[in-house]
Amino acid sequence: MSSNASNATNNEVFVYTGEGGAAVPRDVVRVRVNPTVTSIPSHAFANRTITEVELCEGLVEIGDGSFGWCGNSITKINIPISLRWINNCAFWNSLRCPIRLHDGIESIGEGAFAYCIFTNFRVPPLITEIPQYMIDGCKSMFSLELPKDVTEIGNEALTSCYCLRNVAFPPNADVGYNIFIEEGMEMTDLQQLFGSEAQIITALQLRFNGLPIHSIVYYHSYQEGVLQILIAAINMRLGLHRTSGNELDLTGNQQDCLGMTPLHILTCSSIHDLELYRVIVEKYPANLITEDRWGALPLLYAFWGAAPTVIIQFLLESYRSLYPDHVFNWTLMVETMGRCDTPTESIENLLRVRQMHFPEQPLDWVYLLNKFAEPSSRIYEAPFQERMRFLFTRGMSSRVKALPFEVWRDHIMNVIQTAEFKQRKSGNSDILHRIQANIIHFEDELPKLKEITTILELALWKLRMNENGHQDMATHDSNVRRQCRTTCGADVVIFHVLPYLTAVVDEESDSYVESDSDSTSDDESSDTM
Repeated sequence: MSSNASNATNNEVFVYTGEGGAAVPRDVVRVRVNPTVTSIPSHAFANRTITEVELCEGLVEIGDGSFGWCGNSITKINIPISLRWINNCAFWNSLRCPIRLHDGIESIGEGAFAYCIFTNFRVPPLITEIPQYMIDGCKSMFSLELPKDVTEIGNEALTSCYCLRNVAFPPNADVGYNIFIEEGMEMTDLQQLFGSEAQIITALQLRFNGLPIHSIVYYHSYQEGVLQILIAAINMRLGLHRTSGNELDLTGNQQDCLGMTPLHILTCSSIHDLELYRVIVEKYPANLITEDRWGALPLLYAFWGAAPTVIIQFLLESYRSLYPDHVFNWTLMVETMGRCDTPTESIENLLRVRQMHFPEQPLDWVYLLNKFAEPSSRIYEAPFQERMRFLFTRGMSSRVKALPFEVWRDHIMNVIQTAEFKQRKSGNSDILHRIQANIIHFEDELPKLKEITTILELALWKLRMNENGHQDMATHDSNVRRQCRTTCGADVVIFHVLPYLTAVVDEESDSYVESDSDSTSDDESSDTM
């Protein structure tokens, strides 16, 4: 092996050539696989904290555990068209980003993508057997696209995929054991609907019976000319005894066993075609406001899966033109995304769109923070801390922004940023209560401070009038009163006394952190708690 750079401290790129006997450096951060490499050997980059991987054309095979056990550190990766085989545990517990596998992939090994963090996954069409553990533990994945030709789904292939909703099994596929349910863990979203694993499998195998539009949309990425196929299916041709032309296939307005419409399924897809969206919304506009069995609208899945901006914009424009008075359940959307390993960028985009386009619609942060503070048996990876800090910061932003002193605002933000959020046991109610107690204390202190500073300023004003001997004149001469007030030194209270009064005790060091006189805020959020 050789490289033209391997020092992670300066963030240079390690170029892997596969030559020589040198091991891959332990501190490698960014990787480029040279075009001369056709196969990456087993465990070549395992247990490194790699963030970016560039796989060049010419690569054919990724070996067992080649990029495994990197702690979900990989946030950027490409898959070259030349790649054919992804072996066992190739990316186990390593990916923290979407991955798009092209149609030429011929083989995927056991546990290849287990415990990775992505929201949707499309199995290439040449894969007819889903190996055991292939996507086990992908706790943020809500959509899985399987080809029609899949004949076998291995044991525990989807165990602990808590949030998985949009998936269909081919009716004749041989399904193994413990596909969804892991004993002792929290119920999955599918288990909440159907109960036992046998009932889940049966429902998914029969999901599209009598629903041709749903089926076409689910499998749309595996078909060529799908737009024409969809339009033809929607405009169902009538029988010979009818003289009129075509009639709308009303099954497109129906809901499948998951409560999903064709538009739900489309927004869950890993591949988005704006023309398909236009056709579905034009023919079945009620899809926009139909809730599935989890109470979710198609718009939620578009945000959750980080659909392209043009798709989000089209959906928002469709809501505004067709259902301008519709009130979205923003609280449910934030709760749904917040309880999974959803990237904070996706949640932030949802909140930004609400603030820009629907600021008058309610969002219950009190409810949300209490839900996020509850203990859970769903165990997530490292991003859990990042996500909880983001949600608590946004949830508290309105009340924190209202605090007039920077030292108070900084103190609350510091409590959130340094908190160690827990997933089990008592949850995070102690952190929530501590933050709330601090805010309430500061809010209670404010009127006291106003009273104290007012008394001090009045005392200085009175003292100045006494010093000038204007006690009697001051009551009649407004100019004298105004002059004494200007020159009495009341600004001393603001610049010297107020910082002392607003100082915050550092609970760990038992020392004071003093405020400056700045009481402005740069927080642009206006979410209410």
